[in-house]
Amino acid sequence: MENDFKFSKTRWIAILILVLIGIGLCVELSYIFYKTNFLEAYIPSFCSVSELIDCDGVSKTSYSLSFGVPNALWGLILYCVMLMLLFVDRIQAKFKNTIFDVFKNPRSYIAVLGLLSFAISMILAFISIFKINKICVLCFCTYFVDLFIALIAKNKGFFVEDIKTTIKDFIEGAKKYFILFLIVLFSFVSILIYLDKSLILSPKLKKEKTMKEFFDAKYNKYAIKGNVLGDENAKVVVEVYSDFNCPFCRVLNIMLHKIAKEGKILVKEVNFPLDTSCNPKIFNTLGGHENSCLYSRYALAAKKQGKLWGVSNVLFDYHPQTPEEINERIKKARLKIDMDKLMSDVNSPEITKELMNDIEKAGRLNLNGTPALVINGVFYMGGMPYEELIEKIDLAEKRAKN
Repeated sequence: MENDFKFSKTRWIAILILVLIGIGLCVELSYIFYKTNFLEAYIPSFCSVSELIDCDGVSKTSYSLSFGVPNALWGLILYCVMLMLLFVDRIQAKFKNTIFDVFKNPRSYIAVLGLLSFAISMILAFISIFKINKICVLCFCTYFVDLFIALIAKNKGFFVEDIKTTIKDFIEGAKKYFILFLIVLFSFVSILIYLDKSLILSPKLKKEKTMKEFFDAKYNKYAIKGNVLGDENAKVVVEVYSDFNCPFCRVLNIMLHKIAKEGKILVKEVNFPLDTSCNPKIFNTLGGHENSCLYSRYALAAKKQGKLWGVSNVLFDYHPQTPEEINERIKKARLKIDMDKLMSDVNSPEITKELMNDIEKAGRLNLNGTPALVINGVFYMGGMPYEELIEKIDLAEKRAKN
């Protein structure tokens, strides 16, 4: 008669086949994750056939990782552990009186692991269907593999005895090898924290997470108030051509402030409002940019009082709609600025001339939109991820040193 916690030959073979299927599925899912997260160009997977059935699409989301580790890799680890448990009696026979002796009831452990992974799978399935709105067919196959493994391996009843046995054996094993258990636990948690923070296993998601800091920012926490952003003696000079109503310009503004805090660059602002009321280089005022010329005038007027970036950040962060609202926002920012002089300068011929000089300068670059950057004489059009911006600046610094 079969021992309740041991394998019969039929169960053993059935579980082995399912585990090997699971390993195959996870290897393919790991490859899909790799190419969608590490390669710029790749051939779509066979299981990406529509907006709904899209393995590649699921693997690109943050839900494809848990604690910084791809779920496919977690699955591969799970099935490798199950494979080890299937052969643990042979391992115990070869390596007697070792840590492998703590695995007394491998069938129960496999049943519990299968049940636990299936429960987690149902959470992932819910996220896939109702949050991502995409289905990974291969992922769903692993969910059923987990369920079948749990059902085949389980003892009589609804996993109660298997769970009790697994917990009991785990506690006994942890007590017997307490120091080793603590070392392994500490190392495991430390590695997970590092992977979760660094996102080293998903560079594309790391870029998205980095960008999220700037896109979601309610205000520029790196903001300075004066006319000089960065180090006046920096080897890298960044000219930023922007419009205060351009959302990507605001994101780029925060990025440059963050980099400038490190003293690596000197940032120079060049106004290119996408507003025909002052800019003859464009044909139409873009929707939402009707106040852009007025904003530029305020920034240039504030520069005369040494508050260029203080007022610029107010305009970027709040987008006040009328001169009265602009004045009120600047007062609330406590920039210690002479408001009477500021309002007088805003519409002065001097400021008009400075604004036209900026627009003419941008016109020589044939700009028709914002943002744009000139880093030590090298032109870049459009926004870019933070990491890429750092790379461009580092490259300019190396060239300057050489």
